[in-house]
Amino acid sequence: MTINTDQQAQDEIKRAKNKRVKISIMVGVLLIGLIISISFNFEDFQKYATENVSITLVISLLIYTMLGLTFIPTSPITLFLAFLIGPLHAALMATLGNTLSALLEYKVGETLGDIFNFEERKNNLPLNLGKLPIHSPYVLLFGRLIPGGVRGLSYVAGAYQVPMKLYLPTTISMALLSAFFIAFGGEKLISLI
Repeated sequence: MTINTDQQAQDEIKRAKNKRVKISIMVGVLLIGLIISISFNFEDFQKYATENVSITLVISLLIYTMLGLTFIPTSPITLFLAFLIGPLHAALMATLGNTLSALLEYKVGETLGDIFNFEERKNNLPLNLGKLPIHSPYVLLFGRLIPGGVRGLSYVAGAYQVPMKLYLPTTISMALLSAFFIAFGGEKLISLI
């Protein structure tokens, strides 16, 4: 009986340490994202981007990924890239960037779900949200069409621990579709003006 109690106490201490480490990492990442977003100057970026296209693409991927921590849309970056490198390449960069961003959001949601014991608490959510059919490909596809759905759905999918073999294809397909609409449509719209 003493061995089980000692083992349970050690397991509890280990879980508490694990939660503290996860919380510390989350706070650190949020602080870095906040510092970057505060110090960002678009005019300087635009001048630099036209002079250094290859570095601009790497920076764009980082910005897409970092915006995964916010609810700021990435459409302006896609439009900017469409004028800089063309709509096809911009759409592909946007797809890659938004997919990386979605994976980051998924991991944040998964981590928050672990920290707050979401699996145990989801059945007590109001409006039967614990029974949300998040494991459905239709919810994962069409949930991204509602405002806030792109970011919010990734966080929720992470908390619900949707299998990656379901999450990733639906994420890539919607990111590709929206990137092509924004890049090609935005370029055509601006060319008419």
